[in-house]
Amino acid sequence: MLVKGQVPHQEPIVSIGLVLPVDKQTSIEIRDSVTNKDYRIETNGENLYKNGEIVPHIKFAPSTHHPIYSINPIRAGRGFHWEKQISITVEGNLEIKNQDGFLFVINHIPLEKYLACVATSEMSSECPPAFLESQTIAARSWLLAAAEQKHADLEIDACNDDCCQRYQGMENLSNSAIHAIEKTRGHVLIHNENICDTRYSKSCGGISENNENVWHDKPKPYLRAVLDEKDTNIPNLKSESDLKKWMNELPKSYCGPEFIPEKDLNNYLGNVDKSGNYFRWNVSFSQEDITKLISEKTGKTFDSILSLQPLERGISGRIIKIQIDGMENGKATHVILKSEYEIRRVLHPNFLFSSAFIIAANSTPNSPPSRFTFKGAGWGHGVGLCQIGALGMALKGRTTANILAHYFQSTELRKIYS
Repeated sequence: MLVKGQVPHQEPIVSIGLVLPVDKQTSIEIRDSVTNKDYRIETNGENLYKNGEIVPHIKFAPSTHHPIYSINPIRAGRGFHWEKQISITVEGNLEIKNQDGFLFVINHIPLEKYLACVATSEMSSECPPAFLESQTIAARSWLLAAAEQKHADLEIDACNDDCCQRYQGMENLSNSAIHAIEKTRGHVLIHNENICDTRYSKSCGGISENNENVWHDKPKPYLRAVLDEKDTNIPNLKSESDLKKWMNELPKSYCGPEFIPEKDLNNYLGNVDKSGNYFRWNVSFSQEDITKLISEKTGKTFDSILSLQPLERGISGRIIKIQIDGMENGKATHVILKSEYEIRRVLHPNFLFSSAFIIAANSTPNSPPSRFTFKGAGWGHGVGLCQIGALGMALKGRTTANILAHYFQSTELRKIYS
């Protein structure tokens, strides 16, 4: 595993989880694309089987040829609204275990080969070079910083999905992505001699967010809120009235339709991204639906929902604490959600696009509101690089250095290995 705070001076081999025990997957098909051999891997909860034969564990690590494997199915978008099953093709070596009664599949792969696939999994290979280079440098820095180590208990560096960063294999690999890797090989962002924990999300919605407002960790100088346009001060979006005005005025932003028309955006999205409005969006729930949703997601039984009251917002307008007031058995009751993640988890059947939203309740005299409507901005947590904003900058001729300096201020671009 990569070590937090350690700067490597040569390209490392990274361990990426393709199938995790949490997926509760019991079978998988693998084809060795060089030898054209097919394998069916299964577990019955106790034993691991390779083409019907019991084996203690499985390693695909040939030394006689360049290994390429096709794997099906792989889960993409774990827990998000775009979740689906896909097939992928990967290089490197494979390790397969029976863990907690389910399959655990790990890809051990040189970092630069992995990163070439990340850039075109996160967004399309049709994106301009400056975007692909910026995305690659951000992805490399995030992984090498090893700040989160979300899957340290599994002894892997990252998983293949949005929980960490998307890795959907070689299917979308293009010459432009390969060139972006070659041009930026070994380059990372540095702050105070440490590799930066470079976060990114699909769309900031116009303003990115301070890291401590999303993950409750220490403020990082290079993960500050940034207005996604030039030469303008950040408005006070902690004010509900100012936020409503800003939301409705559709400010000119790199991630907005003035830079990338909505009709063109699908050409640049990743192959598992959902079509939709990323800059501004609306979600509406009936009283019955939102009561059922909140009761199921919080484990607290409500008979009706009376109001949703934002208690605290971040710089970008993202709600980071909200109070839900309702009725239970004729008595007033409430629950408070205390994180951006929890708000997005609870207030959508799958996962809400962003916590930057204003709330409109359709009032009914002497009754709970009949409908709640959220008008929102952006997709994702909003910290660090805004992918659609970076795309907008690249399409308008901004360089890789311009893009990285805009989203990750107070950083230095440095090559740490050849």
